Amino acid sequence: MVQLPRPGASSAAHLIDAAVWLCALVAVALFRLVDSTLDLRVFGHEYVASVLRQHRPFLVVVWHGHGLLPIFFFQGYPLVIYSSQSRTGHSPLLSRCARRITLAALRHLGYRVLDAAQFPTESRGVVRFLQYLEHGRGGLIAADGPGGPMFHAKPGATYMAKKTGVVLLPVAAAIRDAIALDSWDRFEVPRPFTKAALMIGEAIDVPDDIGDQQREALSRQLETLLNDLTSAAEVEAFATPRD
Repeated sequence: MVQLPRPGASSAAHLIDAAVWLCALVAVALFRLVDSTLDLRVFGHEYVASVLRQHRPFLVVVWHGHGLLPIFFFQGYPLVIYSSQSRTGHSPLLSRCARRITLAALRHLGYRVLDAAQFPTESRGVVRFLQYLEHGRGGLIAADGPGGPMFHAKPGATYMAKKTGVVLLPVAAAIRDAIALDSWDRFEVPRPFTKAALMIGEAIDVPDDIGDQQREALSRQLETLLNDLTSAAEVEAFATPRD
C-alpha cells in the first residue's frame, strides 16, 4: 500500500528551506558588514598568484576553528567544500539548524557545497568530492575536521592531494578580539573594528607515487606549517602600533 504524504508536509518543508536560506543570507550580510570594519592584513598573496599562473587546482587547508576569514577571502574562486556529518553537541536540533544555515551561507558565498547528509554513505560523498578535484575544481578543507582534536592535522588533505593532483595551500588566520563559539573547535567570529591577519603559505605538491609513511610524515609537516603560520598571524594580529 502506497503511503501518501501528509497534507501540508511539502509546504512546511519549503517554508523551512526558505527560512534557512533567508537566515543564511542575513548572516552573510552581517559578516560582510563586520568584515568591512576589520583591520585585516593578508600575507602570502604571491603563493596564490603562483598557483594561478601554473593553472593548478589547489586545496586550501585551514584549521577548523579559524576558517571564517579564509572562507571569505577565497570566495569567488571555483572551490568545493565537503561537509561531513559533524558532532551534534548538547542540543541536536540546534546543531542541525546551525549546520543547515552554515551550508546555505557557504552557497551564498559562491562555494559548491557537498553535504554528507545528501549521500547514502560518508564514503560516497568523499568520492564525489575527489571527482570534483580530479576534474580541475579546487577545494577547501579543515585539516583537523570534522571533529578534532584541534590543531592536529589528519591525513585527509595529503590523501586527497595524492589521489587528485591538487596542490595544498596552507592558510592560517588570527583575530585579536573574537567571539569563540561553544563548539569543539572554539570557532572564532571577529568583533567589529578588531585587528586580524591571514597568513598564506607556499603551496605543497604531493607526488602521486608517495608511500604511506612518507605521506604520514608530510601530514605532520603540514600540521607544523599550519601552526607556524598561525603563530605568525597571531604576532601580526596582536601587535601593538609603534609610536
